[in-house]
Amino acid sequence: MSWYVKEFYKLGIIKFGKFKLSSGIESPYYIDLRRLYSFPDLAFRVVNELIKAINARYDAVIGVATAGIPLATYISFIKKIPMGYARIEKKSYGLKSVVEGVVKDKEVLVVDDVATTGQSLLSSAEALKSLGAKVVAAAVIVDREQGAEEALASAGIKLYSLIKVTKMFEVLLKERLISREAYEEVIEYTKKSRIRRF
Repeated sequence: MSWYVKEFYKLGIIKFGKFKLSSGIESPYYIDLRRLYSFPDLAFRVVNELIKAINARYDAVIGVATAGIPLATYISFIKKIPMGYARIEKKSYGLKSVVEGVVKDKEVLVVDDVATTGQSLLSSAEALKSLGAKVVAAAVIVDREQGAEEALASAGIKLYSLIKVTKMFEVLLKERLISREAYEEVIEYTKKSRIRRF
């Protein structure tokens, strides 16, 4: 169980320090899943595990630009379904599209690498709905447990994740890859960020 957590740590996907996230929140750790696709065998195994964790029917997958695009591509190839991607902001040139790909009348899974507040996934879901897609679920590899699941649920979208961040750090502690102090700092941060949001 959670064999991939040790791999993430060894490959530098899990980092400690002070990091500002795209949501504007400061964090004592960072999950750099963009590195995952430099290791295609591991990426293939991880994405297969995520696919197994998703209990929803979908016939297309849309990645949130940019980190969700390689994840959507892997899912598309494995499941042999159409894929596309959603930008956070509309293009100012060409067709000025927010969504690339054919989504009208499709049952769509929206994916990103990590979920924090869920705003990127929600924005993408809204753009997809405006184009006639039915957003059946969202999925990420890591849920940071900072409000995304609740935010998406309030919009009627179930969030699936391969692993929640508290479980990830429990594995690292059990495997003695991080200290008790590092573990407690992350758990305390996660609790405080939940209280701040809700």
